[in-house]
Amino acid sequence: MRGGKFLRTVLRIIIILVIILIISIYQNYQQENEPLKGPETQTLKENQESDIKQSMETTPGERPTSGLSIWIGKSKNKLMDNFGEPIRVEPSSYGYDWWVYPISSSQYIQFGVENNKVVTLYTIGNEVDVSPYRLGQSLEDIYRFTIVDAEVIVNDDSGSYQFELSEEDLNTRLLVSLGEIYAQLYLDKFTGKLTSIRFLDKQTLVKLHPYEMMYRGELEEEIEPTEEEWDNVNQAREKQIFDISNVIRHDFEKPVLEWDEETSMVAKGHSLEMFELDYFSHESPNLGSLADRLEMEEVPFKVAGENIASEYIDAPEAVHGWLNSEGHRKILLEEKFTHLGVGVYRRYYTQNFIEKLKDPE
Repeated sequence: MRGGKFLRTVLRIIIILVIILIISIYQNYQQENEPLKGPETQTLKENQESDIKQSMETTPGERPTSGLSIWIGKSKNKLMDNFGEPIRVEPSSYGYDWWVYPISSSQYIQFGVENNKVVTLYTIGNEVDVSPYRLGQSLEDIYRFTIVDAEVIVNDDSGSYQFELSEEDLNTRLLVSLGEIYAQLYLDKFTGKLTSIRFLDKQTLVKLHPYEMMYRGELEEEIEPTEEEWDNVNQAREKQIFDISNVIRHDFEKPVLEWDEETSMVAKGHSLEMFELDYFSHESPNLGSLADRLEMEEVPFKVAGENIASEYIDAPEAVHGWLNSEGHRKILLEEKFTHLGVGVYRRYYTQNFIEKLKDPE
């Protein structure tokens, strides 16, 4: 009899210890996935082995007469007259400044302004006019009325440029000619819908060369930003990633995240270290896992998740890459998370998500 009571007591103790262990694991639970590298954007000069297949420019569609794309080529003064002062003016690494208008969780726009005119823009949100398209539109519908080609030819005074779209590009980020401008259509391959769009003039498209490109002629010399300029670009990309991530979460009816500066510092440190030590992993050779890094900086959390990426040309492209990768998407849209910290160093991008521990009352 006594033996049975003793066994029941031992069993209760074991159950309590298991519960404590589970709670302990949960308190430090972290989500990770495979690192994500950006798409191939190799640039090749034409030679005898690799000819540009046609000299004629890709047959363009008609340039829209309404919607945001009409602002490409307009002066910054007209832009300000219509939209007012931007919330932020931030540098890019491509010579233009981003005029950022995070209007609401359903309307977010970045206008790229160079030499006093709009040369590009990026927008996301279900209340923006992106004629002739519509955000939320299906890929099937887009293919029904859009001429889509895996090879897009662009001619200007400096030469001819052929952009090669991969099979992945044709399903996730199309390039379409609309008169004298171009549109990059960012698609969600899991839902088959248009999530965001970028309009740009031909000179900016060539400068960014966001796809594999072959060219005949001369490329404009790339000017490497100074260290101070890179610092400003890094900070701009961090804010843009935060804003764009929240618009996506709103579209999927997930709670909006708050910025967390301590978590951001952890993310910044990881991006910098990956650049300096030339590695690409969630596991730091010096500081360990995400949980280790957060605990080292005394960031209290119940659940944590990390997305990292490299080689993407800018913030919108990096977020779009995460959205189209199953593991990264799961973290980006995780309902439990309450706060986000972003750290960027050049072309290394880190998102650190946490569910914060509530302060004891």
